[in-house]
Amino acid sequence: MSKNKTNFLKIIALVTMLIDHTGYLFFPEHVVFRLVGRIAFPLFAMLAVIGILHTRSPRAYKLRLLIAGIISQIPYHFFIPGRFNVIVFFLMAVVALEHTTPKNPFPLLLGGVIAEVFEVSYGLYGMVMVWIFYRYLTTMDGGGFILGFLGLNLVFFVVTGNWVQIFSLLSLPFLYIPIKKDIRLPKALAYIFYPVHMTLLLLLDSWL
Repeated sequence: MSKNKTNFLKIIALVTMLIDHTGYLFFPEHVVFRLVGRIAFPLFAMLAVIGILHTRSPRAYKLRLLIAGIISQIPYHFFIPGRFNVIVFFLMAVVALEHTTPKNPFPLLLGGVIAEVFEVSYGLYGMVMVWIFYRYLTTMDGGGFILGFLGLNLVFFVVTGNWVQIFSLLSLPFLYIPIKKDIRLPKALAYIFYPVHMTLLLLLDSWL
């Protein structure tokens, strides 16, 4: 996947995450914000898998996630007390991916169980999604990818009754949009944007 395409996905993920968190904090009665926000996580999951597959320094990649996760936990605590933020989740996912193969998802599944126990955002559902993206990017099995993505969300709905998460399927078209235009973004944008946007939203909420 080209750098232009990953930067495009990053922009869509950041914008939809901002819409989601704005709705969560200011307009909880309007579910449309949360529906749009379901687009963000799958795109971030894809980007995380691409990151660990192509990084020149897995150690530096994990260190960036660790630092961003620690910093982000401060504002995240005021969003959802008692849980760990999604960057912590992706740090766990990246560590598990180093021991995962397309035919052996056990390290990610174990990571998902640990995430559930310690109340880390997206938990087992998120780890299974990461494996689906990992398997797709390493085998290019497009049919299995679509079926896996649909199946995961169907099972999640049946088990939890959470119909909102089904709208994560809206992320799929963005994965197939061809991007020819040159798109450049600061490498640290997502790491900075996550804690900063939460902090600004919280400050605005307290001011209003």
